[in-house]
Amino acid sequence: MTDALPAIPRPRAHGPDETRFYVEAERYLDMSLRLNPVAATYYGYHRYDGEIDDYSPEGIRRRLAFYEEAETLFTSIDRSRMSLGAVIDLDLILNDIRASIFSARRLRPHENDPGHYNEILGYGTLFLTILHESDPAWPVRLASLLSRMRGIPKLLSEARGNLRNPPRVLTQFIAQQNPATINFFRETLPKLWDRAPELRAQLEAESRKAIAALEDYQKFLEGELLARSTGDWRLGGELWTEKLRHTLQSDLHPREIVERAWKRLRSEREAMLAIAEPLHARIFPQHTHAERGDELINVVVKEVIGEISKRHSTPETLFKDVKEKWVPRTKAFIRRAGLLTLPPDSDDFVVENTPGFLDGLAVAFFQPPPAFEPHLKKSYWISSIPKTGDPARDAGRAESFLREYNDYGLQSLTIHEALPGHYVQFWYAMNSPYASIYKKIYANNTFAEGWAVLAEEQMFASGYADGEPECLLIHKKINLRTPINAILDARLHTEPMSDEQADEWALDLMQRYGFQEEAEASGKLRRAKITATQLSTYFVGYVELSDLVQSWKERKGPAFSLKEFNERVLSFGTIPPRDVKRLMLEEEPVPGSAGGP
Repeated sequence: MTDALPAIPRPRAHGPDETRFYVEAERYLDMSLRLNPVAATYYGYHRYDGEIDDYSPEGIRRRLAFYEEAETLFTSIDRSRMSLGAVIDLDLILNDIRASIFSARRLRPHENDPGHYNEILGYGTLFLTILHESDPAWPVRLASLLSRMRGIPKLLSEARGNLRNPPRVLTQFIAQQNPATINFFRETLPKLWDRAPELRAQLEAESRKAIAALEDYQKFLEGELLARSTGDWRLGGELWTEKLRHTLQSDLHPREIVERAWKRLRSEREAMLAIAEPLHARIFPQHTHAERGDELINVVVKEVIGEISKRHSTPETLFKDVKEKWVPRTKAFIRRAGLLTLPPDSDDFVVENTPGFLDGLAVAFFQPPPAFEPHLKKSYWISSIPKTGDPARDAGRAESFLREYNDYGLQSLTIHEALPGHYVQFWYAMNSPYASIYKKIYANNTFAEGWAVLAEEQMFASGYADGEPECLLIHKKINLRTPINAILDARLHTEPMSDEQADEWALDLMQRYGFQEEAEASGKLRRAKITATQLSTYFVGYVELSDLVQSWKERKGPAFSLKEFNERVLSFGTIPPRDVKRLMLEEEPVPGSAGGP
């Protein structure tokens, strides 16, 4: 039995110049995925499933040479003879090329980030094993897994040879995550061996070798690498600004982003005070405060949040509550409010635990299906409650976590990650008649995160918390993270501060101005240090899409329909908001044309 190799679907071209571009685009996509076989598996392009990324000195040189040659080729293409949809595809490819060159030349994650190898190991195994239980392709995928496992000792040897002096915070985090990867081989994979009985003996033998290599690597992480992990987690102004440009694909200037973020933070805090004061008068009738301005907000809002945050799940019920309470409630409201058409109930949407190699990086994730396999499951991942190994300390951290993600916070989280946030948005993108394979592979996180934040705002503006000011207040608290994320990202990576000063400033901003629990704030601080520029995507995407809503309202006047706007915005795929704006305001694309499949 063989697994059918994927074909790259060619968009309908408009003229010979566009045809030539898409021929080169196909070559680029195939070759770039050949250089990154784990990414190929992630996208459902199974041509290179048995291979693993090569980070030998020759492999690194070959990678950079490929991208430099590709940049010369695609920069020379005459975009004036192409449709807007094809130009967007060209820009997405060029951004991928330039971001890859920038990473290889300047950021050098293969030398500075042990998480680079952690993700190769995690995604490289997980996405070979996400098939439905009865899928006939299991023997082929497990044969690919067997081949890929044989490459794990070599990859880990390359990691040990390449890694120099990464930031301590990165090494510590990956040393905490690597045992979950070992666990995947030790506990999860053996349950799959019966799906390819003829390979069982080889899979078991190779799995033992992989576990041994990973255990030895764990000693390296905790010992030799941690001892020399003296690198700076800050990118500095120049590197951060260039990386931000590749991440966002936005025309907004970093200074404007931070200014607008502070303005948003202040206005939302004032709105929270207006919601909190009646609640405060009812809950704390004996409390009076002489403070004014920010200090009054800090005291009154904090007291109210402290009380209503007591309404939360237990560690044992949190996952069940998300799945059985909050997902159905948000889905029912969207249908009543008519915000947009939801995916059918038959769609393969699941709520699952976050895979171990990502657990703890964020509280929740949405994992879309592979771009080449949109029929596979769509996963709303919930991370475990963080633990340190100290029972007394862990009890406090668990309570802090649950107070942050109380009954109301879990609803905002579900709206953002799933309905009508990431899950619904990616469902539209994967089923878009306009979005080419390039718009799916090179998906823009600024749009994805911006839509999820906008979706939260639309839900509450449409009455989701009517009669429930506690829910609205916690929504506002959760959404303070959007501007705070952008402020953290910019200042931590560009302004000179000692580690102690940076930590003190960041935690004060999140806990005092953002009302975050200690567990949330400390986790976000670590995330800000190790995922530079990602935290800016939420606010920038939200700003650009909010501006687009206003422009569309002005254009449509009394005929404006929120449902029509939402479905039109989502119909183009996960592309940069600035390109959505061009398509919305300057073009009237016909489904299936201008770069569609």
